[in-house]
Amino acid sequence: MGRGVPAHVHAEAVLSALLEARPAGLTIVQLMAATERTRAQVHTGLAHLRMVAAAKGLPPVTWDKIWGYRMLDDAPEVWIGYERAFFEAVHHRVENFIAGILLPH
Repeated sequence: MGRGVPAHVHAEAVLSALLEARPAGLTIVQLMAATERTRAQVHTGLAHLRMVAAAKGLPPVTWDKIWGYRMLDDAPEVWIGYERAFFEAVHHRVENFIAGILLPH
């Protein structure tokens, strides 16, 4: 794939690879091989897929060290835990920004 390909094209390729591998997951290297895209293109596709997954009625894309990237319909505890961890990380960043930048002023 050349430069300038829209993110939704990469997301469709990543989605089809993840759906074929379901319920198992794929590592980033396996996603690169399955989609024939570069690491940056796969990351772009994953980011776009995460943004539009809820609108398309898809479960969120989760990642862990054991399984890699995967989509699970039948295991909500996995993606609920992932979303909680993501929220806590963002909350921690905002809290540090407020404490370190805004409060001293």
